[in-house]
Formats: sequence, C-alpha cells, structure tokens
Amino acid sequence: MVAPSSLLDASPSVTSLSSVQLQSQPSYVSDPPIETVVFAWGASEDGQLGLDTRQDVPTPKVVEALLGTRFCGRQAGRVPLIAGSRASVGIDVDGQVLAWGWNGRGTLGRGHREAKGAERPQRVLGLEGRRIVQVALGGWHCLAVDARGQVYAWGGNEYGQCGLEEGLKDVVTARPCLQGMRFRRIAAGGMHSLALTDSGEIWIWGEPWGDFSMTVSRRPRRIDTRCDYVEIASGAFHNLAITSEGQCLTWGINDFGQLGNGTTNYATVPEPVVGLEGVHVTAIAAGGWHSLAIASTGEVYVWGRGEYGRLGVGDRSGTSRLRPTLLTQGLEGRRVVQASCGGTHTAVVTDEGRCFIWGRAAFGRLGSGHAQDLLAPAELALPGGPERWRVVAVGAGGRHSLALAVPDSGRLAPRLEREATWAAGEADDEATEGAASPEGGSDDGGGAAGWDVGGEPVPVPGEEELRMYVDRVHAAGVGASVALLEGEEDGAELEAGLLLELKEEEEEAEEEEAPEEEDQKEGVHPGAPGDDLGLAISP
Repeated sequence: MVAPSSLLDASPSVTSLSSVQLQSQPSYVSDPPIETVVFAWGASEDGQLGLDTRQDVPTPKVVEALLGTRFCGRQAGRVPLIAGSRASVGIDVDGQVLAWGWNGRGTLGRGHREAKGAERPQRVLGLEGRRIVQVALGGWHCLAVDARGQVYAWGGNEYGQCGLEEGLKDVVTARPCLQGMRFRRIAAGGMHSLALTDSGEIWIWGEPWGDFSMTVSRRPRRIDTRCDYVEIASGAFHNLAITSEGQCLTWGINDFGQLGNGTTNYATVPEPVVGLEGVHVTAIAAGGWHSLAIASTGEVYVWGRGEYGRLGVGDRSGTSRLRPTLLTQGLEGRRVVQASCGGTHTAVVTDEGRCFIWGRAAFGRLGSGHAQDLLAPAELALPGGPERWRVVAVGAGGRHSLALAVPDSGRLAPRLEREATWAAGEADDEATEGAASPEGGSDDGGGAAGWDVGGEPVPVPGEEELRMYVDRVHAAGVGASVALLEGEEDGAELEAGLLLELKEEEEEAEEEEAPEEEDQKEGVHPGAPGDDLGLAISP
C-alpha cells in the first residue's frame, strides 16, 4: 500500500489557519421550517431511537419526545436528521443540534460521558448562539458547521478526528476547530474528518486509513488536487466528492470496491469513479463499505460491498460491485432526491416524499416488521400507510433508521421539490431573524402561517393538531408491519402476533448474524466502525 502522504499538502497547524483569508459567506437555500414528525426503528440498545425502550423496534414508531420540535427541511443538500453508528442527531429551526443515543465518548456533547447512553434528545453544549446548518456523525465523533462557516467537533479524539490538541482523548462539549477558515460542508468517517471550504478545497484530518501502523494526521491538511469540489461524503475508511462539473471522485480503502474504480486497490488521491462518464452527479452517500450516487435525472447508482442486499440490485450472492450499477428494480419511474447509506442497509427519499429502503433486516433496521433481508428497494410502511405522510429526509445508521416526515392530509403539496424556496444562513445570524420568503412569508418560527407552493398558500398543522393526528395513528395500530386502517379493532392483536413471529424469526437467525464476530473476521479494529456499525453521513 502506498503511504498516504502523497495525498496531502504540507500544511500549517490548526492554530495557524487563521492566516487564511476569509471568503464571503455562501447563501444556503432551504425548504421552510414546518411541524414535523420523527419516526425511528431498529436497534435501541443505546437509546439511539429516542424512544422509551432499549429493545429492538421492528417497525417505525413516532419519537414522541420530539413532537413539537420543528426541524429544518433539506438545506441545499444538507439533511437535518442523521442516524449514526449508535447515536442520532438533528438540527432544529433555531440551528441548534439535538443528540441522543450512545455517549461513551462524549458523542452527545452533554459535558460528560455515560456508558448506558441516553434516549432523551437534548441540545449539544457549546453551540449556544450559533446557527448550525449541517451536522455529521462519525464512528464516535461528531462535526457541525454554522452559518458563518465555522466547524465544531466533539466526541472521541484519540486519532485526532476532532482536529483538536494532542492528548485530548474525549471532547465532551462542542469546540471550534480549524478556526480562521470558512467551510460549507463537513463529513465524518470512522476515525477521520473532512471539511470543504467556500473555495472548493477539501481538508482532511484524523485516521482515514483504518491501518493503525500508519501515522495519525492530527493537523488538518489540504488534499492536493486541482478540482473545484462542491460536495463531500465519508464512509468508514473511504471518501467521495463531487466537482463543480458533476463528476464523482473517490479515494481511501477499497477492499470491497467501494471506490468504484474497477479494482480493489486503495487510492491515496481522489480518482474518478469508473462508469459514470457522462453522468452529472448531484448527491452522494457513503456507508460502511458501499457507496451511492444520485444523478441529476434522479437515477441512483450503487457500488461496493454487496452482502445482505445493501446495494439493492437483487443479487442473492452478495457479490461486491467494483463499478457503479444503475439501480432500477423497485424505483421505476421514481426520482430520488436524498439517500443515506448505513452499515448494511440503504434508504432513499423521492421527490414525492416516498421512502424506499433495502438491505439487512436484523434488529429491525428496515422497519419491515420481519427479519428477511430486502435485496431490492421496497417502500417503507409508515403508520397509517405511506400515502398519509410526506418524508422529508431519511437516515440509515449502524443498526437503526430515522425518518423525518410531515402529515399529508390533502393540505401539503404532492412534491417536495418546490419552486418557492427559502433563504437561510446569512453571514450575520441576526439578519436571518424574520427574513422574508420569496413570497413574503417569514422563517421566524411560525409554521401556522404556511408557505407558498405554486402560488397557493398551504396551511401547516400546529403542534396540537399534529398530536391529535399522531394519536389517531397510534389508535390505528402503530408498530404493526402492515398499515392498519384507522379504527381497526384487531390492530393490537395483529401487532402482538406479528412481534411474536418476528421474535421467533430473529431467534432462528441469531447464530447467523453475529455482527461483532463478523467485524473481527474482516480485520476491523474492535470498536471501530465496521460492517454493521456503519455511518450515515448527510449527502
């Protein structure tokens, strides 16, 4: 393996980055803030679902602790809700980060560590007064960037992944890093971090190779390429980027073809993905060992490790794909606008607000209510049926999943990609307070005023109405693997029988799963993000 030193420029220390001239603040575009519902399902041993249980949840359930919390819509490619390896984070309309789940390394930013985790979402400390526009979850560290382009980090730092001083193992509250530069994108890998500047340069730090004999790069270094990058994403030990011309490049570990270069050879500098010539890529996502790209047409390409159906190509053999494969089965006629890759499963959202999911079913991460892996995309069955909800964003984590949705009772527009967009993230946070929408609305926190879609004001349900709606969905049998009609009397009986059947299926498959043993077999460092402890970095 070639030493990765050729990847990077000689660079200054973190403290000397202040000498870099500040760029002008970018303008971010977003959907308006709305009343939202967060659904969670899958493994909950660390409280990562935000539910009052530490048992696996096989179907989507409403996170009641977040009812009344307004999350941002997708902001110029940023996703407001992230499912990580064993924790979850979200960004509310005030630009504050909420976190819950595993906190063994200070990953939740609460000022302390705790082995048992925390299922109650709370705001991350150290970000008060900052308007966060993007957040990323790595193996056991977190990154955030605010509207002014300042990057913050917290969590595990033993490999320098937080970009902070040597000897600081755990960072229990958010702290600024890379001060003096302005960034517009961040990505967190297994034990490394990426940041994209306003001028299109990528900086990297931490341990990006998963090879513990290599020298750890605690000093952020600039990737030595001449491309103008507009997007970045990180998997466990590999990275993706998009240029201003829509070209997708990759670099890093490549044991399963996750770089898409037609080989299993590592790449120390970004190289074009083979087979995407002529495809204009607009979004990317990276999982533990697989990758995904969304074209401007809404088509999806996948490559990398294939076990458990995580690529969605219908292949039972689990063969790795060394080059991109166009995903067609299950998504015919659909236009995908957002995607998230977990450790062994994948999820996407279409422009009509429908969510599709596939891959490994163990621990309930697919939300299907059964333990059978899905080899091709299948629509997620939200309580009451998918036609009752419009999914805004989805997150695929290590063993759990999250979805951000709004009720669709005939009041919301049928498409999520609206002509009317809202501006957010001005250079001065104060300037955004009460900022007008293109049609004269306001983003000052009022969902009841509605927003303009095609010239027609659309009312948004308030918190009380939203709770009443969720209560009706609960009465219809939340948690069943099939969407029960409202008021169906045998819903509880059906759900109980279904869960019993699921339990029996999982017990039969228990020996086959053994995710921890699998990670060790693959040569993954114990505790490091492995095949079943994947990443869900916002594309």
